[in-house]
Amino acid sequence: MSMTMTRQDATFPLLRETGLRKLLSEQQLRELERLCRPASKRPGTTLFRQGDPADTFYVLLEGMVELRARPPGRRVYRTVELIGPSCTFGDEAVCGETHYLASARVLETARILSLSRTAFERLCATHSEVALGVMRCAGSCLVKTIRRSAILTQAPADIGLRMLLEELAQSGRNGKPAAGPVPVRITHAQLAGVLHISRETVSRMLSQLAEQGSVEVGRGVIRVKPS
Repeated sequence: MSMTMTRQDATFPLLRETGLRKLLSEQQLRELERLCRPASKRPGTTLFRQGDPADTFYVLLEGMVELRARPPGRRVYRTVELIGPSCTFGDEAVCGETHYLASARVLETARILSLSRTAFERLCATHSEVALGVMRCAGSCLVKTIRRSAILTQAPADIGLRMLLEELAQSGRNGKPAAGPVPVRITHAQLAGVLHISRETVSRMLSQLAEQGSVEVGRGVIRVKPS
């Protein structure tokens, strides 16, 4: 009993840190907490792979998760999205898809909440308003992803890179003012995948930003200075 209470006591504050707090009452969050599982994952951990059964929905509380996919006819996986705090992933599990469309790998130590497909289906049957809140939260994050993808792929590459780095730095600050450069742990290849440009182009543009004093470029990390 004490172990159950400890898990629930830890889960409820975590739920209140997510976008779900704007969609569900505290009583509804309490219903949801019984079904969610909190976890901490190390960098490099693969949470699921493209083509795996879509059996779990996730909410990211801290850290960063990379979504990678191998397009049809291609041999190489590419970064297709970078998930920041308060966003969802594995949305296939609550959207009726049978398999994941991309792989999910932890880039920075991540705190997550997970909800199984079975538990979500139980919510649909017994607490439909809570299930609707989960769907609305997932939908909001998907809209942000679509909006960012549309902007980044249509904007000039240098503007898209600046916007992406500023957005990732803002996620890393968790809304707090920055006292100095904010580290964003990401590779040139991952930036290239999200922006749909070559790695060489990313490297050239980062060098230009470094010369302008906007960023500091290290191995596997880019420190973004407050604008």
